[in-house]
Amino acid sequence: MPAVGPGSGGGGGGGGGGGGHGSPSHEDRECRIFIGNLSYETSWQDLKDFMRRAGTVARADILTGPDGRSKGCGIVEYAYRKDAARALRELNEEDLNGRTIYLQEDRPRDDRGNDGGAARGGGAARGGGGGSDSGDDNGDGKQLYVGNLHYGTQWYRLKDHFKGCGDVDHADVVEGQDGRAKGFGTVRFFHARDAQEAIRRLDGSELDGRKIFVRLDRQA
Repeated sequence: MPAVGPGSGGGGGGGGGGGGHGSPSHEDRECRIFIGNLSYETSWQDLKDFMRRAGTVARADILTGPDGRSKGCGIVEYAYRKDAARALRELNEEDLNGRTIYLQEDRPRDDRGNDGGAARGGGAARGGGGGSDSGDDNGDGKQLYVGNLHYGTQWYRLKDHFKGCGDVDHADVVEGQDGRAKGFGTVRFFHARDAQEAIRRLDGSELDGRKIFVRLDRQA
């Protein structure tokens, strides 16, 4: 997956730094927010302007594939922790350019917690795909977050798309309290090596007409 570098507008996958602060925040980790389910037409400037509602934005990036096209997700870094926390409270599941966006802390792989909060937003998951619910096995590298799903994608379609990479324990499409899909889900493999293979092969692949974004589930 392309990295988002704090010092450059593109960083191999960012769509722009947005003219914010010249240097990255000292509170980098707590200030960075991942935004999923973005419209492909959303620019870094659109994202930055929207996220300013919660406070001072240091930079905003749209993640792109090798072809330069948006992956339907982005990263925003705030100048202050309190602004990032406010964004998670107030901007999660808001509408931006005709799509309901979803926010979560952009945590490194070794700093995942089971804090739920904004990442799951009170939504219930449907599916399971015939596997067991082993979600309490935290931080083992077996569970993937899949973003930018079509609203009509079912759990069995998601599982079928990933089973070529290894044995899938279960697949879920996340819904809101109204029963509507939020445009993202999770896939859990029995083996971490298969999850890594899925990231390598399926990040940027097309499912039900949308280019999906695949990464380790940092909230698992």
